[in-house]
Amino acid sequence: MRGVLVDTDILVDFFHNQDYAKKLIGRLAEEGKIHISILTITELRTGFTPEQAEFLLPKLYKMVTILPITVDQAELAGKFRYQYRIKGKILSTIDTLIAAATLSKNLLLITRNKKDFPMPEIKLYELQN
Repeated sequence: MRGVLVDTDILVDFFHNQDYAKKLIGRLAEEGKIHISILTITELRTGFTPEQAEFLLPKLYKMVTILPITVDQAELAGKFRYQYRIKGKILSTIDTLIAAATLSKNLLLITRNKKDFPMPEIKLYELQN
C-alpha cells in the first residue's frame, strides 16, 4: 500500500482508544507509512490539556511523518476553496490544505469526514466497518 495522510478525526479516535483507530494506526505505524499535516498538530493540541500534550504529542511524532505546508499546496488549497465557493459550497481552509498536501504527495487520505473532501482528485482510504 502507498503512504497515507491521516486526518485529525482518526487521530482523535485513536487517542480516545477507539478500537478501529488503534488497530489501523498500529498497523500503519509498523509499516512506516503514516503522514499527517502540520495543521493536524494544531487541531489535536486544541483538545489536549498541557499534561496530555506533553505526554501524547512526542509519542505521535515518533509514529508519523509531519508534512509542512508549501506555497504550491497553499495555492492549490485556495483553488479548491474558490472552485467550491462558486458552486455554493464552503470548504474550510484547514481541510483544503490537508487535501492539497494529500494530492501533492500522492497519498491516500484516511478520514471519516468524506464530505469535507469532495475533490474527485483526492483518493480516500476505505475504512472497514
